[in-house]
Amino acid sequence: ASHISDLLTRLALSHPDISFRFINNGQVKLHTSGNGKMKDVIYHIYGREIANNLIPLEFEKDGVRLSGYLGKPVINRGNRNFENYFVNGRYVRNSILAKAIEDGYKDFTMQHRYPFVAFQIEINPEKIDVNVHPSKMELRFSRGFTICFMRRSVRVCMSRS
Repeated sequence: ASHISDLLTRLALSHPDISFRFINNGQVKLHTSGNGKMKDVIYHIYGREIANNLIPLEFEKDGVRLSGYLGKPVINRGNRNFENYFVNGRYVRNSILAKAIEDGYKDFTMQHRYPFVAFQIEINPEKIDVNVHPSKMELRFSRGFTICFMRRSVRVCMSRS
C-alpha cells in the first residue's frame, strides 16, 4: 500500500488534470479533483500548511520551461522526500538537478535540510537520455541544458517571497 501511495502521489502531481482516488482497507487515502491545478493536488496530498506556504515557479529560457511550486524555507525536511520534479511528465531522480535546487535554497535553509518542491520541466526530448537506468527514473541531460538556469530560477523565486 505504501508503494502504491507513493506511485499515485507522483502520478497525481505530474498529471493534475486527472482525478485520482486511492482506497485502502475501505478508507480513502488520496483523492484529487482533476481540475488541472497542481496547487490543489499538493493540498490534497500534503495538507493545508504546505499548500499555504508555496511560491509559484514559472520560467522559460532556451526552450526549457519550468512550472510548479517551491516551498517557502519554513517547509523543509531532513531527507529529500519533499523534492518532486518531473521532466516531460515523468517523475525522475537526478543528482545534478537535486544539487541545483538545494544550491538555490542554500542561503534560505539550514545545512542538511531539504526543501519542498513540486514542478515540471518541459524540454525537448532529444536533450535528455532516459536510458541511464532500467527503471527509467534517472536521466541525463545533454550538454546544452544549463543547471545554472534551475539554480537561478529558485533563487529569484525565493528572493521574491
